[in-house]
Amino acid sequence: MNKMFILALVIFVGTVIGVQLTTIYLSLGMLIILSAIYMLRPIPRGIREVALWSALYVLGYWLSFSMNDVIFNILKLADLPRELIIACSRLSLFGFIIPFLLYAKLNKTTTNYIAKGSFTENIYFPLIWVGLKDPIWRFILIASCTVILSFSFVIDFNQQDLYRLLWFGIWFALINSVLEEILWRGLILNRFVDLLGEKCGLVAVSIGFGMYHYSIGFPWVVCALFSVLGMMLGGIAIRSKGLLPVIILHFIMNILFVLSGLIF
Repeated sequence: MNKMFILALVIFVGTVIGVQLTTIYLSLGMLIILSAIYMLRPIPRGIREVALWSALYVLGYWLSFSMNDVIFNILKLADLPRELIIACSRLSLFGFIIPFLLYAKLNKTTTNYIAKGSFTENIYFPLIWVGLKDPIWRFILIASCTVILSFSFVIDFNQQDLYRLLWFGIWFALINSVLEEILWRGLILNRFVDLLGEKCGLVAVSIGFGMYHYSIGFPWVVCALFSVLGMMLGGIAIRSKGLLPVIILHFIMNILFVLSGLIF
């Protein structure tokens, strides 16, 4: 297996996991180590870049953490419904986005997924590049119908506040799906694809995407499942060369997560 890929995976995923398990003071130590790796010229340029991106992730994590506290406390004082507070708190994802967005302004990538994307490009099931060929629009339609049918068995459609929950779910899904896709597929994935290629870049970012969900309250086993989901979402972004198709699928899945009780 490619040595560059292994090192990039260890550094980036290790950072994503490590920053969630440490205090802000220990995270400063992580920043020092990552900065040292970036500045050591004998180290290959690609590894130094991954160290820099990982340092940006640490900064984004704590900025997002702080923004989440501020948003949560302000909305709590306003005596808003708990579900609406949780939905609006996802605006704290801007904390992650800001460092990567500023870096993107200074260092542009060859690959760029911050675009509308095509619904007519082909994707292959089940391995994105290998399997049954389908246009992306039909793949998303089939995937959406499959997940809706699957979740229909665990959603209580007789619950008294179903429509209220649906409204909060739409608000949560809109914020979360758009901002997570901008961050993970729009700003991070393109960096790793430029460095490692589409397949290895997709794997590295998808594992990081899954592990990041631990900070939201999901156990590690579920985070591993989110990594698999991340590969599908990232694969759609790569094949469509944009974010709109993957945002639609992400949006639908987030609503189902809410209705099934995984979020609120």
